[in-house]
Amino acid sequence: MILLTSYQPYKRLWQVSDLEPFNEWFQINWQGQVVGWAQNRLTKHNGLFKVHQQEHFEGRVRGQRVKFVYEQTFYFETQPPYRIQKGESKLLEPNMVMETNFLNGDRLTVTQSRNQNTSKYERDSINFTLPQYLSWRRFIEKRPEQGDSLQSKSLDPHELILSSNSFTVSKVPQGRHQRFELLDSSGNRLQVNRQGRLLAERRGRGIELVASRNKPSFNPEMQTDLYTNVGLPINKPLGEIENIKSLHIALKGDNSWLGVHPSASIQGNTLITKQGAKYLANDRDSSTWSFDRTSEQVKALLPAIAIEQDPKETVQQLVQFVHNYLYYQPTPTNFTIEEIINNGYGDCTEYTQLLLALLNEQRIPAREVSGYIYLGDEEQRFGGHAWVEVLLDGEWVGVDPTWNLTQTTAGHLPITIPQEKSVSDLDFSVEQIHYK
Repeated sequence: MILLTSYQPYKRLWQVSDLEPFNEWFQINWQGQVVGWAQNRLTKHNGLFKVHQQEHFEGRVRGQRVKFVYEQTFYFETQPPYRIQKGESKLLEPNMVMETNFLNGDRLTVTQSRNQNTSKYERDSINFTLPQYLSWRRFIEKRPEQGDSLQSKSLDPHELILSSNSFTVSKVPQGRHQRFELLDSSGNRLQVNRQGRLLAERRGRGIELVASRNKPSFNPEMQTDLYTNVGLPINKPLGEIENIKSLHIALKGDNSWLGVHPSASIQGNTLITKQGAKYLANDRDSSTWSFDRTSEQVKALLPAIAIEQDPKETVQQLVQFVHNYLYYQPTPTNFTIEEIINNGYGDCTEYTQLLLALLNEQRIPAREVSGYIYLGDEEQRFGGHAWVEVLLDGEWVGVDPTWNLTQTTAGHLPITIPQEKSVSDLDFSVEQIHYK
């Protein structure tokens, strides 16, 4: 008997000495709808390995069309240790363009522009290599077992700082599911085939990348509003939230992962919020609170504010000043405090940051609170929001410069959803409404 067989020796795809070019496309989904595309590509260019990554997000936020583009290109040596030689990156967000270029020789030389403001600097060189960039793919080729872990390094394309990340194998190929599943230290989940190709990546807040044969296409005009889409719908209208004394919300299922701020309370499976909520501060809050150095632009605003001797009156003046100084515009971009002052607009994030900077200058302890706020009976849902709590007379008191409030309403929902969860994981309903 003659057996005819074909034998092909096993080849490691991610052995850098034999590395071949590749190109990967991904569709980006958010909360169940298509919002963009991503690409990972490796080629050889002018005697160097060129790694190019890009992600494009596009959609509507509160009726305004927004676009986000993130691109980065790293160039590595083609000889051991395959050290990074240079790179460039670009960040494009609403009203924000940031570009970074660097050379990594005996010293790291960086040129960076942020909205056309350019800076140059030098610092110690970076020890980052192509094997480190490919670390989790190389890890998969070794056929890890469930529970095995990997420590990897990644390079921030703008800060140019190396950070560590831990991957743990949560699932291995079996039966019809021929894929590995990796969980990283940020709560992201990767699904990878036996060849180390990324099949899907689930990030925090419901963002998911799914592998595609070609560049995905989508129509942003067919999307629902992205801000509304990540809101929390409720089962009944609340009316004017300024007239609500307290709100009782029934939490369904296991919500042990839900973060609840001390200004609200949970009794059994009921979340309770109150108008003008406040709570006692820890003794350490006032005795060990540290204040940051104030920028000159923040100081320049103070003569326009009628600062009072009484801290409570000072807070009231600052809340009103910030509310009047900025005009509201949805701004899904992270601005510096100087940019916020120069722009003169923003959403709740910018209102919060400006108030915090002014309170810091007045040496009044304050911090940000994130959560949700009731958007009114027309929408009948809570939307993402941020406000401020201030330490006054031994108590933390909530204020909201976006709405010009020196006390928060029962419609301020101070809860946080972990990165690995999304709003669709939270199931609740309004149980009781107590009006004034």
